[in-house]
Amino acid sequence: MKILGREKRNAMFTIYAFCKEIDNIGDKFIEKKRKKKELERWKKEINQIYKNKTNNKLSKSLKNYIQKYKLKKKNFLEIIKGIEMDINNKMIAPKQKIFNLYCYRVAGAVGLLCLNIFGENNKNSRSFGIALANAFQITNILRDIKEDSLIGRLYIPKEILKKTGIKENNIDQIIKNKKFFLACKKLAKLADLNFKIAETKLKYCSKKKLKSAILMMYTYKSLLKKLKKSGWKSIEEKIHLTKLEKITLFLKVSFT
Repeated sequence: MKILGREKRNAMFTIYAFCKEIDNIGDKFIEKKRKKKELERWKKEINQIYKNKTNNKLSKSLKNYIQKYKLKKKNFLEIIKGIEMDINNKMIAPKQKIFNLYCYRVAGAVGLLCLNIFGENNKNSRSFGIALANAFQITNILRDIKEDSLIGRLYIPKEILKKTGIKENNIDQIIKNKKFFLACKKLAKLADLNFKIAETKLKYCSKKKLKSAILMMYTYKSLLKKLKKSGWKSIEEKIHLTKLEKITLFLKVSFT
């Protein structure tokens, strides 16, 4: 975010704060009924923001940037719908179609909001943003397998599990299966494909305006590379980039 000017950086932090707020509702250790109620409250709040009626501190900040960058209401509502999919337990070895929809809602919709803030929103940049968001989400899924399993989630599509010979339905049994690492490798290929699509579309976009997104792309590509190198032999250890690796990537993008 340091690549961005102060105004755009603050707008991005506000979008992030909203996403974090919604995500936290999905991850809370409270009954499903309460989670749904809180998400419904946020749906109403988003509608109120677009009617210029809100007193919530975060909502006021959102309202400011919604007006400034012409952010679309449907993208905020899609993000909420994505978390609803988690709450309704639809993300336990989901079918590929459901998986794709989930990635669009929790990542693609965020990417589309960011494009407006970056000032590069056209057909090519939207294709770039959605493909890149998919790659980010898949990388996160492959990095957070253990963490997600502890809250009853396993995002790897059912079709991929079947192709690798995994027939179990229980999350613990699936991740303990000796062939599970093969399923992870197959999903990693989908992330690679999305990175390639994003890079192709980037050729027709303003790299200057998308510098922040490009830095994130390099960061996530490096994370995915480390994950593939680990071979998912152990999902207990969470993969991170070192401080030196982050600085190197930052310098690479900042001076190009």
